[in-house]
Parts: sequence; C-alpha cells; structure tokens
Amino acid sequence: MNKIISNKNSKNFNLLVGDIFFSENNLNQELNNINPFFSSIEQKLKEEIKKIKDQRCLGLLNISIVKNKKTTSYIEKHREQGNIKARLIKSYNINDELIIINTAGGLTSGDINFCSIRIGSNVVLNITTQSMEKVYKCKNFSAKAYTNIIVGANSYISWMPLETIFFNGGKLRKRINIDIEKNSNFLGVETMIFGRQAMGEVINNGELDDAWQVNKGGKLIYSDFNRISGNINKKINNSFILMGNKVFCNIIYTGKKIKLYAKNITKYLNKSKYFAGVSIVNGVLLLKVLAKDIIEIRSFLDDLIIIFDHNFNLPKIWSC
Repeated sequence: MNKIISNKNSKNFNLLVGDIFFSENNLNQELNNINPFFSSIEQKLKEEIKKIKDQRCLGLLNISIVKNKKTTSYIEKHREQGNIKARLIKSYNINDELIIINTAGGLTSGDINFCSIRIGSNVVLNITTQSMEKVYKCKNFSAKAYTNIIVGANSYISWMPLETIFFNGGKLRKRINIDIEKNSNFLGVETMIFGRQAMGEVINNGELDDAWQVNKGGKLIYSDFNRISGNINKKINNSFILMGNKVFCNIIYTGKKIKLYAKNITKYLNKSKYFAGVSIVNGVLLLKVLAKDIIEIRSFLDDLIIIFDHNFNLPKIWSC
C-alpha cells in the first residue's frame, strides 16, 4: 500500500491502541500532540479500564483493503480482537461493502471500541454496520468509540453506519478521524436517534460527546464537535437546538463535483418538506437534517444518494 499522509489524530489513535492493547507505553511521550480531539480523557483510558469491576467490552478492528490490477478489492491485513468484527462483501452492480459488526449488540458503561480502517488507492467502497448501534444506560463510566479511516489516492469511500439509538441514561464519547489524499472522494453519513419512539422513551438524562475531523492531503479541512448532556429531552425541544425533532443526521462530502452536488441538493431541499441546511466550507459540503423519525430520514437519504450519481449508493445491508 502506498504511503498516505496522516495527521496527529491518526498518530495518537495508533498510540492509544498500542498503549491499551500491546502495553507499548508510548502515549505519555507524545503529550504535546494531544489536542481537543483527543484529551486527558484518552490519556487516562488505561487507568479507567483497571477501575472497571464489571465485565465490559474492549474491541479492536485493524483492517486494510487494497485493489489489485484486476480491479478487485481485497483484504490485505485483518486483525480482530474482542467484540468487533468485520466482513468484506463483494457486489457486482453496486459498491462493495465493508460491514463492521459489534457482537456485543451495543455500548454501555466502560465499553471501548477501536476501529482502524486503511483503504488503498483506486478503491470504491461503502463502510457500514451490520445493525443499529445502541447506547445503553451507563452507571458510571461512559462508553467510548474511536474510528480512524485512512484513504489512498483516487478512491471513492463512504462511511454510512446504520443509525445510533441513544437510550435514556446513555453516555457516549465518540471520535471519528478521516485522513484522505487530495484527489480522493469521501461521503460521510451519521444519524443519531434520541430514544425509542415506539416505546415513548424520554431522554431525561444522558451525555453525548461526538466529534468529527477530516484531513485532506495532511491538512485539517473539517472539524465538528457536538456535545449535549443533562436533560436531553428538554434541550431537544428547544427551538434553538432540535426543535422537537429526535433524529439528527450529519452529512459531509469532499471530492469531485462538490459545487454541482450542493446546487442540486439546494434545489431538492427547496421543494421538500425537510428541515435542513447545506453549505460548502473549506472544500467540504456540509448538510445537516432534522427529522421526526427514522422513516423520514431514510426517505430523505433515498432521495439524496441519487444526487451523488453512480459513485455512491446506500449500503445493500440497509434494506436487508
């Protein structure tokens, strides 16, 4: 695999993995590299794990996918540990899919998952999940999920996990770092659902600390931090936050035809019923959507993906 420019987030991610899983003890030597994306919370993860008395999940996925001369993508490197698994599913008329599987069925107090995904050049791939992620009630420590994706040149990569359902009392700290080459294309779609609507669940208490950063050609082009805690239901109903909508979808894109896509999305939104906004900032198309339920957001994404031409498609597993 060709060498890809990576930033401090990727380096710190690898230091964390080495520190927790392989006892390398190098993290403290790089304290000056810690930034708001990774903080003292990550520095103390190893100590936190020792304090957890109940059985908890500690998962690691380290996988590399490359493309050979016959235009076939294949797994070059694959390590699984704990509750996190992955399978590469070949498709003939749509993009191949890398499916991440959490065999624990969700996240709860003290669970920590690491996913390191490295993609080579000229790869076209959807990265998704087998099922919705569930964030259950946490008694003490928060659950933590770290994802690091590195993308080579001339690739079309999408990050489209199924929705995350946030239960009452849930606590989640999530970090997603993307490193891509200048001439590659990346589409990210993440949806958060607050409470089980069919059960009338109300999120009276919870903590969500969610951050994305995208680096292109070694330079930071996108940084987004979303934090909400306390009585989340009360804040959801605030007209300046989610306006009573319990579903929030964050979509980003960087790559070719970005201005055309933004123009076509704007035309679509002007004729639709959805509460959404689109803009281009620093070479990144930003689209945020609010919805009442999962049916609304799935319908929106069905329409949206068509705008991105044949280069992207919704994961096939979404319809299974």
